[in-house]
Amino acid sequence: MDPGSGWLGVLALLITTVGTVVGTWLGRTRTDRPEVAELPAAPQQPTGTWTVSPEMYAWFQDQMSQMHSRLGVLEDAEARERARGDRLERLLGLALAHIERQDQRMTAAGMPLVPMDPELTAARGST
Repeated sequence: MDPGSGWLGVLALLITTVGTVVGTWLGRTRTDRPEVAELPAAPQQPTGTWTVSPEMYAWFQDQMSQMHSRLGVLEDAEARERARGDRLERLLGLALAHIERQDQRMTAAGMPLVPMDPELTAARGST
């Protein structure tokens, strides 16, 4: 029996756990109440008219450009995390396939297998 094969299941669980923790940390909201309070106030508008002042127009354009750049950063981070998740899933699948091959070799050699954690058994069935 290959001594390293027993650790592959532990490695698969560790990779999944670390990926979940990192994804949760990166996915949390980054705007809090003090940041919202720090936003610049809109300039005063003339009363009794529907005309938008040039200051208000410039302020609005500035706010929209900041929001657009922030959305771009968030979309890039989401794409990176999605790619990282895909790689983790592929590596987990490879590790589980390796474990399955080792199990088959040991069974063919007549060695009894230790029952596996139900969560790992379910993951093996989904690959």
